[in-house]
Amino acid sequence: MTIKPYVFGHRGAMGYCIENTIDCFRKAVEMGAGIEADLQRTKDNEIVIFHDPAFRNNSRWYSIKSLTLKELRAIEFKDKRRIPQLKELFETFLDGPKSLRYSFDISDYKVGQALIETSKQYGLLEIIEITDTRIHVLNRLRKFDKSVKLILTLPHNIVNISSENTNFTKLKEIRVKTINLRSNRAKLNNFKTIIDNGFNCYVWNVDSKIIMKRILNLNYKGKYVKALYTDYPDILINLRDQIFP
Repeated sequence: MTIKPYVFGHRGAMGYCIENTIDCFRKAVEMGAGIEADLQRTKDNEIVIFHDPAFRNNSRWYSIKSLTLKELRAIEFKDKRRIPQLKELFETFLDGPKSLRYSFDISDYKVGQALIETSKQYGLLEIIEITDTRIHVLNRLRKFDKSVKLILTLPHNIVNISSENTNFTKLKEIRVKTINLRSNRAKLNNFKTIIDNGFNCYVWNVDSKIIMKRILNLNYKGKYVKALYTDYPDILINLRDQIFP
């Protein structure tokens, strides 16, 4: 029996709500999806959920790493968002669905280290996955923890994945089992290369119905895409359940 591809809500269910906020994560979970989020570190070493390391607000630029949590929280955003801490996210879903999984993009190694430590404190290490485009960062994280799930997100400059531009040997050495592709890179040739080299495949930026159907129907040697990231979890889950009844 084929296991259905897992669906992560990209920054929550951000097609419907303000990304990377607790309410948006709640909406994704209510729709039956897991949670994908982006982590940054403040000046006082608090781990917060926000996509960009720097942002412009009211004609002024801010860098998260140069602000304390208190200073960051004092900024009034036009969309009225409240930037959550990582621990706040974990506490919100401590009694969440048993199927809940987390996928995190990290800004740097120290954020990944703090994520691992915090997830252990909450007993959640087994259900978190860390994605990054930098093999050397994944290598450092593997040295820090032997069991955390690490995923390579294919760098944007690579169109066709191969052993010439991706160190498959090193990935296997540090027990990275999954390669994550942007949807426009998730073509059959790349999917075959990933499978032939012994890796699982995830795909992100799966947001239109046409792309959803194409990715869900990728099949090679009886293998399918293992997980997908979308702004519209309800639509993708509905299509997935039609294709994988």
